Amino acid sequence: MTSDPSALFVGEQLAVLRGERLLFKGLDFSLAAGEALLLRGANGSGKTTLLRVMAGLTRPLAGRLAWGGLALEADPAAHRRRVAFVGHLAGLKEDLTVEEFDKWVADHPDDKAAFESLTTVIEREDGKLVARPYSDVFAKWLVPASKLLLEASETTADPTLQKFLKSRAKAFISDDYYESDKDWMDLDSQVEITIGPYETYEDHLKNLKASFEAFITISDPKASEELAKYKKYLPEMEDHLPVPKEVKTERGRESPIRVVDLVFTAGDSRKSVQTIAFNLPNDERVRAEKGAKKVLLRNLIRTKFDKIMKPIGEQVLAKELHPLLSGDAFFNQVLFHELSHSLGPAYVGGAKGKDAKEIRVALGPAYSALEECKADVMGAYNILFMIEKGELEADFRDKVLASYFAGLFRSVRFGVSEAHGRGAAVQINWFLADDAAVFDKASKTFTIDFDKLIAS
Repeated sequence: MTSDPSALFVGEQLAVLRGERLLFKGLDFSLAAGEALLLRGANGSGKTTLLRVMAGLTRPLAGRLAWGGLALEADPAAHRRRVAFVGHLAGLKEDLTVEEFDKWVADHPDDKAAFESLTTVIEREDGKLVARPYSDVFAKWLVPASKLLLEASETTADPTLQKFLKSRAKAFISDDYYESDKDWMDLDSQVEITIGPYETYEDHLKNLKASFEAFITISDPKASEELAKYKKYLPEMEDHLPVPKEVKTERGRESPIRVVDLVFTAGDSRKSVQTIAFNLPNDERVRAEKGAKKVLLRNLIRTKFDKIMKPIGEQVLAKELHPLLSGDAFFNQVLFHELSHSLGPAYVGGAKGKDAKEIRVALGPAYSALEECKADVMGAYNILFMIEKGELEADFRDKVLASYFAGLFRSVRFGVSEAHGRGAAVQINWFLADDAAVFDKASKTFTIDFDKLIAS
């Protein structure tokens, strides 16, 4: 495309990747002053993403944007000042800054709990900031959802599923998820349902506000039981961490492991990147009392290894490393990644004392990427520990390390604005700087020094 010299706002050869899917490529637009652009397309085709790209909120995979002949990347702040993006309701208002949020909490300590809650929306009202509960803000959806959960509870003969559905229905109206989180931990049904406000990846300001998501899965009790042996090692894994004793954390030891097949997802879990496992709940009170449940979506793990991870590994790793790419190693990396989310420091400023602050709150917007980076590294570290303990064969080591390193390139495709992608980028660059991995320009592939990788 040759830009129209009279155009004010121009996009050329734009391409956008969302998670593992190319939304569009080779897209051009040209707008003169006073003109409007109408976007049409099916759900999921990338209309909202294109608007975010045009607003400077999302970076394209390829292409160029210019305003008045000047490339947007030359002065992105100026572009954000001259455009407005109106989109879905967020938990924190777009014009709210970290400094304003922190100052308000410091000046109004009684508001601290409500402002840092996972389930409040921060709004402006008469010149003040107020925290409104999700049950009010999203009542249009939560009230009927609560009724449907109650109806569903009457259709199951499983007492644990019935109890969870009833308590979660109540939580949708009360915003108190503590009891229903514990009921979800105790869930022992072939049909396993996970629904509620959980992950905070979408909160780019403070990493505080949770998004709603849902999973419907079918459990495999036999496969789950085979992995249950690793639960007993969680205290040893915590003690084995190379960190000072005072920052180690004692959490609940129930920590069930579920191997399931995914049937349906909705909400945050259905957007772009499809998760292959999760470790919930995120409430540290529940984790201290009962631990956290690790759920492995077996059918997705298998498919992602066969269709994505292995082909990527064969492109980025030296040919002699290809036989080490292993579906079993990938599955174990996913398992120990999730186990590792329940390990390591939980609070700063003293364990649960009056000055204690949850890690997620203390780290703010950096938390999600650092937590995913931690779980990746600690996952590989704990697999090596299990090899030392004799739970896994010694010859599994190189398969794990090769598959772990290759897997970072699967995750980094998500982009550095996404937590898993940013965490993977940190690890790749760390290992390259440490000579644990070396890029060969001739073959355009990476070699790995396994001993250096372990030390790094």
